[in-house]
Parts: sequence; structure tokens; C-alpha cells
Amino acid sequence: MTVGKSLFLKIGLLVVGVLGLLSCSLARPYKGDTWDENRAKYVILMIGDGMGFWHVDATRKYLGCRLLVMESLRHEGYMTTFMRESVREGTMPAEYWDDTTVIGSYDPAQGGRTPWEMVLSPKYVQEEATDSAAAAGAMASGHKQPKYALNVVPEALGYDGDSPFSVKYYPTIVTFAEALGKATGLVTSVPFNHATPAGFVVRTPFRKNQGEKARQMVYSDVDVIMGAGHPCYDHNGGPRVCDYSLWSENVSVYLDDEDGKSLYEKVKHDFKGRRYLEEVNDFRDLADGDGRYKGTAMPCRVFGLAQVKETLQYHRNTHGIYDHDPSDDWQVGGQAYIPNVPTLEVMAKAALEVLEQDEDGFFLMVEEGAIDWASHGSNMTRMLEENIGFDHAVQAVVDWVEDTSNGSNWQNTLVIVTADHECGHLQPVGHVTGDEVIHNQCWGVDCQKWGEHTNSLVPIYAQGPGAKSLRARFNGDYRDNTDIFRTMYRAMCGDWPMMSGADP
Repeated sequence: MTVGKSLFLKIGLLVVGVLGLLSCSLARPYKGDTWDENRAKYVILMIGDGMGFWHVDATRKYLGCRLLVMESLRHEGYMTTFMRESVREGTMPAEYWDDTTVIGSYDPAQGGRTPWEMVLSPKYVQEEATDSAAAAGAMASGHKQPKYALNVVPEALGYDGDSPFSVKYYPTIVTFAEALGKATGLVTSVPFNHATPAGFVVRTPFRKNQGEKARQMVYSDVDVIMGAGHPCYDHNGGPRVCDYSLWSENVSVYLDDEDGKSLYEKVKHDFKGRRYLEEVNDFRDLADGDGRYKGTAMPCRVFGLAQVKETLQYHRNTHGIYDHDPSDDWQVGGQAYIPNVPTLEVMAKAALEVLEQDEDGFFLMVEEGAIDWASHGSNMTRMLEENIGFDHAVQAVVDWVEDTSNGSNWQNTLVIVTADHECGHLQPVGHVTGDEVIHNQCWGVDCQKWGEHTNSLVPIYAQGPGAKSLRARFNGDYRDNTDIFRTMYRAMCGDWPMMSGADP
């Protein structure tokens, strides 16, 4: 069956009843004393996937104890990341559906009141951690999600979880931004349809439905999509026999079907008005700030697919290609980088240049996804590379906000930098700097290389309208990942009834 208007009509009919509130003009402005009443024309959310407090600390120390750009943002806090708990057992997807009354939790007595507290029960945070799909959905929609699900209403509200067209879905911050007429963008250093970027626009019971995620993103109204996941290039940016599995594989129930190759060909031929680009110089041309692209007007919509299989740089093994000295691989940047892919910084700049053309403003999500991949591998060197690259992207965003030529400033732009969860249970590196950070790495309890997600508190750095609502006023004053959505929504639209404290 070919995806078309009928699919999206069906999806639209399935979104929960609160969508009567989609028009932000119906919202009431928030008058609380912790809220900046300025509305945000621009909202930029930056996610370091897997980035915990000790990841930031290690990166800072590697750089000689210089504060990261993200740490320079005015307000600092931290938040919980737990998901809804699955209570049924069985085969996919049933095991990922839950009872509406069962929600995960966080115990500060076991996990710590702050991300930097050395906890009495360190194994506690290694239990019942969220996955990236549930975490992204919570930040995107303001609702807790069960594991592996993307923006799915709990099954106990009444439908058959094994029948995709009966499933109900939540709207996301992208939905609300588009209702305001704003442009929207999703940028990532990993596959464009990976769990985090997908969590802001895709609705599916199971995140491993790669084809469905790709189709929903391609057919969405998102103006800028950028990431890895090129079917015709390998991990080192070299050409290969095209493999469309990332564009077509589905392993569970899904809404519709389309051949992965035909979907990619649509993208390649500027489907839905998105100008297709893949060469590194094309990304740089968009990002250079001259307001032109290839000597003509800037496109209003873009699909940028870097010439690499899964990650911009994390998966590279360039020996014999660009690198001929393996002895320094343990150092940050020791192995030669792939030259024909853009950095996340360049991609962020390019997205900003395209999106700023919308007079109504925009919502942009930028993810550094491979911090998580490096942490799964207990690889401090690659984690530092990715986190440094992420901070460079944060610098690009700050520079854009403070550029007086584009109309943005800290009164009309909300920037939030955070993580979806911590990964690896990274331990403090101690009083060391530079390469000693790498030599002093320790992952997991007793350095046993945990290699998985944890339930730890993760940092928040924010500035702009409403950002101070995310700050920690005292030790133990933590937020939840659903508060990221609430803050972004309030900044764009003002208050609405669900903001009174009830679970949205």
C-alpha cells in the first residue's frame, strides 16, 4: 500500500481529543512569578543523547577546565527521565503497552538529589532506565511514554494495541509550532529517522519500525530534515551498494508501507519542496550566512542527507583511507575525520539560515546522537569528540541568537540544552585535565563498563523566555523531562489548562 493523503487523514483522526486546543490563540498567558511573560518567536531544543552531568564534567576538564558554551547559558537545572513502565509480557508490540496507572518513578534517596551527588545505592540508577524513544516523546509531547513507543496514548484508554489504525496518538511541539505558522526543523548526527528526531513528528507503537518512521518524516510538513542514514555510503563516507533497509524495514505492526528505494528517490528529487543536498560543500554553502545558495535564493525547505551510513564521525575507521597512523587513535581526533560529511555545527548553522526566513519564527531540534553510541561502548575518546562537537553546535546557536541582523535576541528566543537520558553510568574522572581524562575513565559501578542507559538525573542549560522555570533553586529542586515540553509550549503559546499540574 502506498503512503498518501489517506494515511495522514487517518493519523489526524487518531490524535487525541485535546487537539481542539491546537490553536495557540486559545491559550491563556501564564502569570506565575517564575515565568518570563515574553513569547518566544524562536524555540531551539538541543539534545545530547546519553549526556549526563559527568559527561559534561569530563569534557570541561579535557578542555582544561574551561566552561562549555552550554554551561554559559543563564539558567541551569536538572531533570528526571523515567518512562512509563510496561506491565504486560508477551511478543512485540504487546510488551511495550502499559496500564495508564503505572508510571515510572525516581527516588532521590537512592539516585541522588542532584546529578553530582555520589549516591548510596549506585546500582539503583541502572534499573528501569528509559529508552530514547520514550524520552524523546516525553520532551516532545509532555506525556510519559512506554518503552520503544513514539507518542502513543496508553492502551488502557481503549483500543487494540496490535491494530495500528485503532491506536491513539499525542500531538507534539512540532504540531503546535506548525499550528502557529512557524517553520520546523529536525537535525541530528545519527540517522535522520532515529528515535530522538522521530520522537518529534512520528507516531508509532514501535521505534524499530524504521520504514514507517522514515515515511512519516518524509511525508511530514517539517521544513528542514538533516542527518545521516545515506543508503549508498558506508561508515567511512565511501560509496557502497545501496542498502535501503533503514528506509523500509518494519518489524512490528505499522500504519502503511512503501518501498524504501522509491521513498529515497522521492527525497532525492525534492519531494514536498525540500531541496535535497548531500555533499559537504552544499551544507557549507547553506551555512555561510550570505543568504544565497549556489548563487541563487535560499531554499525554504531542505532535506540534507550526509554521505555516511549511520553517524557523522563516531563509526569511522579511516585507517588506510585518510589515516595511516593507528598509534594515536586513543586521542581525541587522533584518527583522521571523514572529510566529506558536515559537522553538526555546520548542519545547525545551515538549518538556522533556512528556517530564519519564516516571518512567524520556528521550532528547531538539534541532536548529537552519538554521545549515546560512544557511551554504550564505554569509549571516552569518542564521547569527548562527540560532546565537543555538540558544544560547537551550541556555540553556533548562541551566535545566531546574538546576531542582530536576523531579528533574534534573548527576549524572543528560547534555547534549551539537555539530554534524553544518561548512558554508561560514567563516573567522575577526578582532578585531571587533558588526555589524563581519557586515562582516568571509569564506566559503571566499580568500573565494570555498564554500557547501558541509566535512570540518573541529567543536566539542563537554558536561556530566553521561560528558561528560568527550568533552573534548580536548591539541591533537589529537579524537573521532569515532560517539563521541557511544558516550557517550550508556554514560551510559544502561553498557558493552557493542562499546565495546572495534572499529567497532560
